Amino acid sequence: MPPGRETGSDRTRYLKERTLGILLVTPTMVIVLLVVVIPLLYAIWLSLGSTGIVISGGMGQVTGRFVGLSNYWYFLRNPSFWDAFLGTLYYTVVSLAVELVLGTLIALLLNRDFRGRWLVRAVIIVPWAIPTVVNARLWSQILNGEAYGPLNALLLQWRLIKQPVVWLNVSVFPKTAVLGPVLKFFHASLALNMVLLGDTWHVLPLVVLLILAALQTIPQDYYEAAVIDGANAWRRFWYITFPLLKPIIMIVLVVRTMDLFRVFDILYIILGYGVNVLAIKTFQEAFEFGYFGRGAALAVIVALLILLLSFVYMRLLRSDEEGERG
Repeated sequence: MPPGRETGSDRTRYLKERTLGILLVTPTMVIVLLVVVIPLLYAIWLSLGSTGIVISGGMGQVTGRFVGLSNYWYFLRNPSFWDAFLGTLYYTVVSLAVELVLGTLIALLLNRDFRGRWLVRAVIIVPWAIPTVVNARLWSQILNGEAYGPLNALLLQWRLIKQPVVWLNVSVFPKTAVLGPVLKFFHASLALNMVLLGDTWHVLPLVVLLILAALQTIPQDYYEAAVIDGANAWRRFWYITFPLLKPIIMIVLVVRTMDLFRVFDILYIILGYGVNVLAIKTFQEAFEFGYFGRGAALAVIVALLILLLSFVYMRLLRSDEEGERG
């Protein structure tokens, strides 16, 4: 048979493989369509109207009219939106910094060869396995402002504090000379920082595992050659470990930024409406005030911010890779 000429059996096999591929992909595409695409389009449609609930005769009735981009302009001109944005930005940046620094340090320690390493690696996963609601309830008890709260009781026993501290205080730090103005600018209350601590404790094992997995892929030959050249531990980390960890660090940044910018559950369970972040404000606009159009518009704004940050991360990673190739 001349080369390049297909027989009937070849075409049949090609059609079967193509049909099988379509059948395998179809369930995933249907799920994405139902769970992501349709709700997103519906949210965009809601954001263009003044949809709300009107109580008439003891019954709730959904009403609304098309208002275009008015809901978006409402938030962009509203100081409370920018306060929530700054609070969310603070929560995201500080959480990322703490998680990456601690996660890298712990991963470097777990990457060493020591007795009982497998046990430590297994135990460190436990916080991540705890459901978010359970974790929130756990930390709300730990941060109890009474003397019998675990954190207060421990600090009182060690005589690090003289009286119980109200850890879930929603006021900012007006008396702190250095950090006070910064925390006040971002509306970063003591309560927000303590909840940040609980959220970091919960998610840190994921960051540790991702960075540890990346460390396992680095050939030991690089370090042996660096030792022969006289490089100390810091130079080995900065010139070998850190550059090779950049891709996984970018993945952590993207995934955690998406989570942190829309964080809701742990903040709402512990603080309710006592903290001003975008996710809480979205829920409040839609389900407490009944302004579904505004809530949908704010949700779309948050999604666009996340997409923008993800695009920036990807561009940074790509430019860094191109710089290394050049």
